[in-house]
Amino acid sequence: MFQVRLSDDVLESMAMAAIEAYCLGDGRRSRANQLETFGYVWGSKKTTANETVFFLEKMSLSLSAERTNGSVTPNAFAARLKNEVMTRWAPHRTMLGSFHTHPYQTLDEVKKCSGFEFSDPDFDCFHHNDFLWEQSGNNPVNFAMTICRLSRVRDSGWGECLRPNIWQFDVGEFRLWLNVCVGSLDDYGNRCLTGNKKSAAILDLNSRFFNEAGARFKLDAA
Repeated sequence: MFQVRLSDDVLESMAMAAIEAYCLGDGRRSRANQLETFGYVWGSKKTTANETVFFLEKMSLSLSAERTNGSVTPNAFAARLKNEVMTRWAPHRTMLGSFHTHPYQTLDEVKKCSGFEFSDPDFDCFHHNDFLWEQSGNNPVNFAMTICRLSRVRDSGWGECLRPNIWQFDVGEFRLWLNVCVGSLDDYGNRCLTGNKKSAAILDLNSRFFNEAGARFKLDAA
């Protein structure tokens, strides 16, 4: 069993990154929006006989990642570069995983294809990321944050748990889903992932954000 605890700072950083890439793109191409984006997460972990608990405290967006509407490709050297900085700045923190987004135009699109799930390419990239596996002690975590724009904004409390590994919540006129996957080694030393359904990974979020009806963002300049 894996319990994944996110600080408010990490969750806020993820949401802001997802919303900015969705509305404004990456600044490299005019009018290119609804892009995916990518980052890395740091923290610590504690393992007992029955479970591993992750405490995630920091997320850093990767500015050098190549973004499109349907994919994001991290720079091969970005993880090492950022980790070198973190090792000097906060040596008590360990690089434990990565974060990326899934942008969709509408809620119907997300529901139609279960866009809040990890894709096969997501799993393949995560499975073969040797640096993350090495840094995390063969226990990396991977986050996918799906985002779409809502046609109506209603009052909503702090989200809804779709499954232990998926949390859904609204910020302004945007709906977001956070999905987590955890990697580990089996008895034979092979890499395995918790997957989508019937996951052994549990999200533990402490935020108490409330989204008000009609509280749309002021995005006229965009």
